[in-house]
Amino acid sequence: MKSCERLPDYSRVENALAFKEIDRVPNFEVCVSRKVREVLFGCELPDGLQSELFYRPKLGYDYIFLVPPYWKPPVYSRQAIHAVDDHGMDREWVNQHSSMFTDWASFKAYDLYPEPVNPLNLEELRLAIAEARRHPGRLGVGALLPSCPFMEINLLMGYENFSITLHEDFDLCKAVVDKLGRVGVAETEQLAREDIDFMFFGDDMAYTAGMMISPEMTRELFFPWYRQYIQIARDAGKAIMFHSDGDIESIIPDFIAAGLNGLNPIEPLAMDIVKLKRQFAGKLALMGNIDVDLLSRGTPEEVDALTKKRLNELKSGGGYLLASSNSICDYVKPENYLAMLNANSKYGGY
Repeated sequence: MKSCERLPDYSRVENALAFKEIDRVPNFEVCVSRKVREVLFGCELPDGLQSELFYRPKLGYDYIFLVPPYWKPPVYSRQAIHAVDDHGMDREWVNQHSSMFTDWASFKAYDLYPEPVNPLNLEELRLAIAEARRHPGRLGVGALLPSCPFMEINLLMGYENFSITLHEDFDLCKAVVDKLGRVGVAETEQLAREDIDFMFFGDDMAYTAGMMISPEMTRELFFPWYRQYIQIARDAGKAIMFHSDGDIESIIPDFIAAGLNGLNPIEPLAMDIVKLKRQFAGKLALMGNIDVDLLSRGTPEEVDALTKKRLNELKSGGGYLLASSNSICDYVKPENYLAMLNANSKYGGY
């Protein structure tokens, strides 16, 4: 494997988020499949701190990223549908037609979600911070904020039931979201006290054609909590980024007004990243847009060409971080992922 290794310098990420140019566009990826990284390096790389410390700098990242262990509702495993996909891989999907509760009585009887009192186990995160501060160069530390109230209400109620209940009993939906949101605030406050550089949260709430529920309902139900997450992070001096698949252009101004630093992953079939860069330059950093379909089915030459094109369109004036249009999932071709990173080495300089 041709290494993209260079001395990490987290100021690349800081400058990109602040719409400044440094030496090159930073690489940014939240999730790199274990399978892909093990093919690239030819050794076992289980998830966790030691793997992050090993592969991130070698692939040209300026940070490591940790997912603090957190409690999950039983629905995460209880309602999964298992199947083998087109690549022969065993996968699971949540059953969106059934639910843990459907009415006020079942909601009030549901007592399995944790109370919002230090809900995160941060032992590994603290080890990561200590290791990163000893690493040559300046290696940043990012952490996932595991609060995603839109996705969690769908897991608890089922998307089908959630959609019906939005129409028939909006107050019940609001009560569920508020219960989830209070835990999210506690998680955010807990993470914000740690010596990390950035926080990242996600809530998939859109299709390629638009929002799953109306922007108005999204603002009423979820933004009271998103605004608190973002404010807590910013008050603590942390950058904070958000992920949603699909077309969320209608609510981007709401995120900007709340103080969000960066948006990921800007799916190419859903939003025009060049238009967004022009429209929100200096207000919101963008990260992503290198098509996962191309990374999965294309050639290294095609990936190189697309990455060069996007860098030429987006790098001027900072505000862009190179990343895939979702994540480096296990069906991405390792050689294509490497081609994207190497393209940044060739074309991402200022």
